[in-house]
Amino acid sequence: MQRWNWWIASLFLAASCQAAPADAPAQQFPFICRTQEAGLGQPIVDSFDATAHPVMDSASHQPFGYSRQCAITPRIVYFYYNGSAFKPFAPATDYAHPPADLRRARYGDTSVPFVVQVEVGTINRFFYTIAMLAPAPEPAPLAWNHKLFYWLRGGVGIGHQQGLPMWINGALSRSERELLPSVLEQGFAVLSSSGNETGVHYNMRLAGDTALKVKQHFIASHGQPRYTIAMGGSGGAVQQYLFAQNLPGLFDGGVPIQSFPDMITQTIPISDCPLLGQYFKDAVANDPASPWAHWSSQALVEGMNASDTVRNAQSGRPGTTECINGWRMAMPTVLNPLYRDHRFDLGAHAYGYRDGALDKVKWTHWNDLADIYGEDARGYAPIPLDNVGVQYGLAALAAGKLDADEFLRINACVGAWKEQPDFVAWQGAADPFDSANMLRGERCRWPDGRPAPRRAGDVGAMRRAYTSGQVFTGRRLDIPMIDLRPYLEATLDMHNARQSFATRARLRASDPAQAARQVIWFVRPEADLAPVALEALGVLDRYLAQHQPPPLFTDRCMDGQGATIAAGPAVWDGVLDQHPPGACTRAFPIFSSPRMVAGDSIRGDRFKCALKPVATALADGTYPAGVHFSAAQQAWLARIFPQGVCDYTQGDAGRPPSW
Repeated sequence: MQRWNWWIASLFLAASCQAAPADAPAQQFPFICRTQEAGLGQPIVDSFDATAHPVMDSASHQPFGYSRQCAITPRIVYFYYNGSAFKPFAPATDYAHPPADLRRARYGDTSVPFVVQVEVGTINRFFYTIAMLAPAPEPAPLAWNHKLFYWLRGGVGIGHQQGLPMWINGALSRSERELLPSVLEQGFAVLSSSGNETGVHYNMRLAGDTALKVKQHFIASHGQPRYTIAMGGSGGAVQQYLFAQNLPGLFDGGVPIQSFPDMITQTIPISDCPLLGQYFKDAVANDPASPWAHWSSQALVEGMNASDTVRNAQSGRPGTTECINGWRMAMPTVLNPLYRDHRFDLGAHAYGYRDGALDKVKWTHWNDLADIYGEDARGYAPIPLDNVGVQYGLAALAAGKLDADEFLRINACVGAWKEQPDFVAWQGAADPFDSANMLRGERCRWPDGRPAPRRAGDVGAMRRAYTSGQVFTGRRLDIPMIDLRPYLEATLDMHNARQSFATRARLRASDPAQAARQVIWFVRPEADLAPVALEALGVLDRYLAQHQPPPLFTDRCMDGQGATIAAGPAVWDGVLDQHPPGACTRAFPIFSSPRMVAGDSIRGDRFKCALKPVATALADGTYPAGVHFSAAQQAWLARIFPQGVCDYTQGDAGRPPSW
């Protein structure tokens, strides 16, 4: 039996090698296959390499082979909809004798049984699914309107695992259960892949390649669609913007929900959050009467929203900031090479990996993308994080809300992150901001002390982030997008409101004509989001069918019942221009970020600022007329910034010259 399996494996391996294009993303190992968790059996044996995923003999409980591709044989499964959930459906018997709770779908003008056919298989080592309305048994055709709906999931993952498929074992989220019945009832074919779930990985080159191959597979099986509309939240929204830029033609329209322009430039301000949080924590420990004891005061420097009443996710007590509640786990997850989710160890043990199989993995976003960024001799990928010259709190100083001494103390003490080989394991609640991995300064709070050093990011890594398509530059959109956002500022959620406008600002800076293809819809958080998302889908459907924007393809904001507060081209005035605030701008306040308070723009796309000498900054208006530094303070400022301060009139020093 084992010899037969090896023969099958050799054929599969040869076929997969022939199918791999020369420019396919490099494969990552170790890589945990999750086919058994999905209830789909063990993956196909395709390798003799013991570093791949073990495939176990059921009798001996020892590996009889290994799987590099995590492949399964594609299969078809059926579900029916009962009005609240999708349940297993046996086509051989249930078409003739339908379950009592089977709901009927309204497809076109016809009432049909709400039965869904789902194909599940593997492409690029990830699960894909294709779901289509199947109201009658084969050989009757599927109920397809010749349009595709590509669903993309969010989260923050750092690779080394396959993810899980939608649909199988009831693996649909609440939002998917609310949304997908209406999409299927309209006749859309619904495509998905665990490779398009950023909770699995955040390699946008790999994700784009996966989406392209899934769509190609669908076309080979079912024919060319009229058009493809994408939808997804958070990381699913990031994928839409980046695929529109990097892979023109993949999607024809999109509904990015709770969007960011990209993930990689979010690491710029969120890398500041723990540094500032540690400064405020130390300041309050040094002086309980410090103004930083009031959480709302911290927004003066962090820019993001803060509250003295919202429950703190770290302490459980009232008072916190978006930096803490929204982004508290981002830096250990993305930056600390020793921080890994315990489920990796559980999975490796359960699947029979050898002891120590995961020990050499560097658990960072940049190492997850080592095929893009490369690695040094010790296996660490270079990191673009840079805060040389950043003057934290500059806008608060200019506004008279921060005095010169405190401005200097913040910048003398904020420091930076250590280099990767110097990191130690995060201690959680004992060191909530991971200060053990920060560069600190001895007696930094005093003019005669040693300022904490700043970190210079790797310029090569910055440039590779651009050239590999990880950065949304705004140079291309080409397709209509309805950027849909539930307004979550009051809860200090990471999906903050400025992100939609960061994307628009990048589009305007690159090509104003591209910016016209993005409209922004905000809705109050208490509103039911699914009907609004379906309305956005309908607007794009009409846009693509008629080849022109319908009236509802315009900026808009809605109340808690989903009713329009205001709509039209002027509703967001005042966010990106000097016009009086529009109706939506007034209804939905926008906050900023640590780098914006330091003088950067809302675009948030500057990895590394150009520098100018402190003497130049003192003379050129960087500090408004109302700000006066004494001679001693000027000397302290020069010691804090020996290389100079940021000159935000210049572009990103990390951007490739011709990009």
